[in-house]
Amino acid sequence: MLNKDEWQALTRLYIAGRQGIKHTGSGYGAAGSWDTLKALRDHDPVLAREVTRLDPANATTHYLMVITDAGTQFYEKKRRLYTALYG
Repeated sequence: MLNKDEWQALTRLYIAGRQGIKHTGSGYGAAGSWDTLKALRDHDPVLAREVTRLDPANATTHYLMVITDAGTQFYEKKRRLYTALYG
């Protein structure tokens, strides 16, 4: 069972899709706290993961938190339950 913060973070990642949520330099603030995201990352199955993407136009690397395929399936399967639970 996910707690409310974890469910809200998974929802934000679901909305962000494959674009993910960028690291701000001090965390993935738009997605949730590090402890919350770590819980999603350590969940079985893994619901979220950190990825890096190279921006060749600016020669910069972006760090992102993205939902996994398992996270998408979990979200779509459990949406009604968690919406009823957490609103």
